Formats: sequence, structure tokens, C-alpha cells
Amino acid sequence: MWTAPIKLIIWDLDDTLWRGTLADGDPIALLAHRAELVRGFNARGVVSSICSKNDLATAKAALIGHGLWDEFVFPHIDFTPKPAAIQAIIEDMQLRPANVLFVDDNALNLAEVRHCLPEIQTLDITRADADDQLAGLLALQTGARSRLDDYRLLERKKRDRVAAGTVSNEDFLRGCGIRACAPYLMDNLDFAPRIVELINRSNQLNYSGSRVEQADLLSDVMDVVGFDSWSIFAWDDYGRYGLVGFVMVDRAAERLKHFTFSCRVMHMGVEEYALGKVREHWPAIDTSAWDSRFGRTVPDWIEDCSFHDPEVRGQLFAEQLPTVAAEPAIRIMFDCQSGGIAHFSRFRPAIEFDNHPRVFALRMMTDGSHADQHFPPLLVYGATVDYLDGRWGDQWHLLDIGLYETCVIRTCIFLIERGLRMLVVLPPEDAPEDKYRLGHNHSPERTRHFNAVWRKAARENPENVWVLDLAHLIERDDEIADVTHYHAGLLSKIAGQMDCWVEQVALGGAAEAA
Repeated sequence: MWTAPIKLIIWDLDDTLWRGTLADGDPIALLAHRAELVRGFNARGVVSSICSKNDLATAKAALIGHGLWDEFVFPHIDFTPKPAAIQAIIEDMQLRPANVLFVDDNALNLAEVRHCLPEIQTLDITRADADDQLAGLLALQTGARSRLDDYRLLERKKRDRVAAGTVSNEDFLRGCGIRACAPYLMDNLDFAPRIVELINRSNQLNYSGSRVEQADLLSDVMDVVGFDSWSIFAWDDYGRYGLVGFVMVDRAAERLKHFTFSCRVMHMGVEEYALGKVREHWPAIDTSAWDSRFGRTVPDWIEDCSFHDPEVRGQLFAEQLPTVAAEPAIRIMFDCQSGGIAHFSRFRPAIEFDNHPRVFALRMMTDGSHADQHFPPLLVYGATVDYLDGRWGDQWHLLDIGLYETCVIRTCIFLIERGLRMLVVLPPEDAPEDKYRLGHNHSPERTRHFNAVWRKAARENPENVWVLDLAHLIERDDEIADVTHYHAGLLSKIAGQMDCWVEQVALGGAAEAA
């Protein structure tokens, strides 16, 4: 019977949540099974509010006495008409009427609310099957977390906005200390479950109208040749909003495939902040269809925080991925491919991984800047990223006449001095010609030459350097977009080989210690 997903239930009190009419002085008797429904919905992500014609202080005291007051957000308890009160609750919570269920025992109240808000869903609690319908609705909920704190944050902000009086919305926002962060490309893999939930639950601010399966999203995020992607996190002086947006650009079509946001950041300028990230890469992308749906003022009240700042990244991981170790044992150094390998690894909680600009580059061995980076005991290095001229700045012309070999030797010395172990992943030497990035001098000839340098290094330093030849893993040409970008299937194979290597090295180390 539900015509749209329910995100909010607005409850009447008298003869709905309890028996009796509080304003008439009746002794009230809490309907315990409905109180448990409220708690159950909260636990699964469907919040509850109140719209009741009662005295606020008296009703609040009764709810506190039953341990229920803190189960509700944006309660409206006074003697004003219910349609206007419910409309105000929905607007304050930045929801759509279609995602709201109003529960009351009075047929006239229900009819008035439906007349003013035709999309709202209603339930006459006097129906014989009303409790069964609510229990069935609860059983449909798959949310794994309460959203009470999210909406309490909005409550506090709403109170302060009202207290600010005639101050413009932009000036009010400038005083909120809003910060945002936009992880890019495969950095988003760790947040995939929340991204899928956001896309599939959002309607009001799902500008692209998209829906997605998690497997498809993961595949697209890993396809960094085909798609650009950003997740959006936001926080301010009131609290942390978590992951509130996701944007994906189809590179070939030059259009937005996903452009979706949480209603909790409505009117904060987050959409325009996200478009700023897109325009850095796609300045001419067309968003004219949405011109009337959100502001086009550059949100100078939002401070852009880099995901590559260790403090920012650490805080987001603490919120979203508490299992990831603060002191990782493994680092994957494969630039934009690193996140895909980490995603498929059994050791993900022990891994940190590179993604531009937080990368290791072999040229760092020329100036000693590698010493400023963190290197855990086990390293996985995608050698192919440094076969490109562009990675070497103004030294590119020295690569093939000794610079590369010098940097490999220095890397081996560094590994030995630090007692580190490194698995070097080598690109294929016999891929089709169009898979090589010839414009960057990543040719089959250079690939054979540099691969040979690493094989020699592994032979001469067997305790510190191992090599993994991708040629042994690639079964079909379509597993790679090019010699530096791989599709999900190959990334999964690399992760499997890496895991075997980690186990071998770890077990070997344990045996030696014994």
C-alpha cells in the first residue's frame, strides 16, 4: 500500500500513541507496542515526529515520563491546524510529502492533511489492521543506522536560523563554519555502500534521477578511463553530516551520470560546491536543466578541505571505516589503480593506498623527497606509472640513458636500509600496440627495458624485492584499458596475488622469528 519509501512518520498522540485525551484531563495509558514501533523505526533509519493538538509542556512531560521524548524530532505540539503544522515539519526536515506517513485517529484530520498535501501518505490508526500495517512497514526497512542525530542537528540549526531574524541565508551560512571534502576516483570505493544508499533513497535532490546496483557502481568507479567520480562529505559548527553527495561524469558522453545529494544539506550550496569540482575537469558540462533547482552563487561560505590532508582523511575513516588501522602494515603505490586493488584485498583494514596527489613516485629518489613519506613494512608498487615521461618533470629526457636504473638502485638501497619488502607489479610487454601510451613514451620497447631492470633488482635483492608479471594474469585484451589502467577483473587478480605474497612474506617472517 505504500506509494513511496517512508523516511518520516508523524504521529498524533491522543488515542494514537496512548489511550485518553490529555487536554481533557484523562488518565493516559501508553500503547507500549506503538512505542516500540517508534523505537524500531528509529533504529532502522525512519525517524518519527509529532503533530498533536495539546499543551506542549504537558505533553512533553508525559513523553519524558514514558522515556519517549528523545525518540522524536521536530515535534509540533500546540492547538494550530494540523495541515499547516505538518507542512512546516516536512519543510523544516527538508523532505518530500510523498516520503512522509501521517498517523492519526481522527478521520477529519487525515482528510484535511491529504487535501493540503496530496502526496502525503496517511494511516487511520483506528483501522483493525493498522498495527499490522505498521509492523509490515517496519519489516520492509533495511537501514542499519539511526538518523536521529542527523535531524537533531537540523533542529539546532533551524532554531538558530529563526533567532537570526532578518539575516540573509547566505550570511547565516557564512557563520556556520561549513567545510566540505570531495574524495576522487577510487578513493570512493570505500564509501560505495553509503553512496548506493544515497542514490537509491534520494528523490528530491537526485537531479539525475539515477538508481544503481552496488556491483555496477563499483565497476564504474574503478573505470577511471570511462568515468570521473566524487563523493561529497560535509560538516560545520553544528556537527558532521557524513557523506551527503555523489557525482559521476561519463567521460565519453561528457554528461553527468549521477548528481545526487542528501536533503540534509539542502540550501547549503553543496550542489554548487560539487559542480566546482566537476568544472575543474569539465568546464563546459551542461547543467542548464537544473538551473532553477538550486542556486548558482559560488558558495564562498564553504571551506574546501582536501581528502589528502591526513587529519581530514583520518576523521572520515574513523566515521565511515572504523576497521581501517591507524597504523597500516601495507601500502599500495599504484596511483589511481591503488584503491581498486585495496578494495579486493582480504587485508583492506591493514592497507593505506596512493591516489594522486598523495603518491610515491620513483623520481623522488633523485631529490630525497621520498624520505618525507610513510612506508609501512610491506609495499606494493605499480612500476608502470613511472614508465611515463610525465611523471619525471624536466628530467624525462634522462630516463632511457641511466636515470631510471639509478632510481631503481636507490630504491633497493632504501628498502634494505629500512628493512622493507616490496612487490613490484610489472606491466605486460606484449599487449596490443594501441594499449601502450606512446604519446608519453610508454612503448613496448621501454616496457621491456624497464621490466628487465626490476627483474634484475629482484634477483640481486631477494629478501627485499619481488616481481609480479601481469602478463601471467591477463587472459584477454579487454581486461586493460591501457597499460596503466586496468578493469575490475584484473584489479581483483592483482589483489589476490598480492594477498598470497603478503601471507608468504608474513609467514616467512614469523618462521624466521621462531
